Amino acid sequence: MKLRINVLFIALGILVEMAPCKSQNNQYLSTFEIVWKKVNETYYDSTFGGFSWKDAHDRYLPQITTTEKDDDFYRLVNKMLWELKVSHLNLIRPGNFARSEPLVCAEGSPGFDIRILDELAVVTYVKPGSPANEAGLRPGYVIQAVDEIPVGQIIKEAESLIRPPYNSSGRIGIITKAIISRIYGASGTEVSIAYSDEKGHKSDKKIMRAKRSGAAVGPNGILFLAVDLEAKRLDNGIGYIRLNTFQQPLAPQISNAIKSMGNVPAIIFDLRGNAGGEIEEMPDLFLNERALLYLRRSRDGETKMFFDPANDVYKGPLVLLIDQLSGSACELFAGSLQAIGRAIAVGERSPGAVMESDMMVFPNGAIFMYPVAQLATPDGTVLEGHGVVPDLEVGLEREMLLKGVDSQINSAIRYIEKEVHK
Repeated sequence: MKLRINVLFIALGILVEMAPCKSQNNQYLSTFEIVWKKVNETYYDSTFGGFSWKDAHDRYLPQITTTEKDDDFYRLVNKMLWELKVSHLNLIRPGNFARSEPLVCAEGSPGFDIRILDELAVVTYVKPGSPANEAGLRPGYVIQAVDEIPVGQIIKEAESLIRPPYNSSGRIGIITKAIISRIYGASGTEVSIAYSDEKGHKSDKKIMRAKRSGAAVGPNGILFLAVDLEAKRLDNGIGYIRLNTFQQPLAPQISNAIKSMGNVPAIIFDLRGNAGGEIEEMPDLFLNERALLYLRRSRDGETKMFFDPANDVYKGPLVLLIDQLSGSACELFAGSLQAIGRAIAVGERSPGAVMESDMMVFPNGAIFMYPVAQLATPDGTVLEGHGVVPDLEVGLEREMLLKGVDSQINSAIRYIEKEVHK
């Protein structure tokens, strides 16, 4: 049995709630009531874990009634939603979805990524042939400012809006996305990057944002869904696949990529920065037999979700790379394969943003994401709020990046070589 997981960016079935033209304040009240009611009717736990959802409504209503600015309205609604302390619960301002989830919804990128290492925004990947590569950026360089906004200021602003999951990985993930959301943006535009190199020399360059592979989805193309897929054989013959999102049409592409590699001794599946999506058909590519992969818990009860091997399943050793930006369906995929012993995870603990959710789009373009089911691994472990704990916990190191060495990939290779030798 399979289920289409609307865990993050599935916009094709979006529901549009229409409301008559009203005064600004009345529109705020109308939106507030719709949001509260939708959660009240669909939240996976009808008891809300003992939390009084009705009381939350009554506490925030007087503040909403007197609200006159968009900033205050969205802040208040999300403050109420986040009292439930679960992910995938967010009212996003019109046009801000790409800022909220830049790794998969930003249309343009200069071609480099960053991670927070020792409180520094360090370049961890530069795409070959990208504008960033041509501008001279290299892994290990430290980003100081984006469009003249100091990274420290971006982090401070992001920390004032920390949302669930409330843990260290969640915090790091949110502030990292906040920086990336300013680096990424509309394709064909420039971004000013101030950075320091391996010797501490500072530079400031304007870099063009190139159009990312992907397509507009949803009503009137309201969301852009970027797909970054890389598949190759490493010098030692090990297969390597990197993917930024899980979507159903990608399963055949992953399958073809595995076939094109030939008889590889093992595969490293790089899920660092994978924002989620849907795992339908993706686990099939790596299962040796029919398996219970996860449990789905909603108001209708608990459902056991089984998956079957694909016709051309890969049966060799599998290593999954994860970090604080591996979220949602990506965590479910990694946690489930780890739980049944099919793969090991290497890297850093994921944030634990693992809920099945749906979306609603309002007439003004605001997007409301709300959870409808809790997901757990086959042994009943709830990943929400806890994340996937790596079998081998390995962090990135700036000094190694400056030497062109990715310590997480290196650890995965060492593990594979040891296993193959055994």
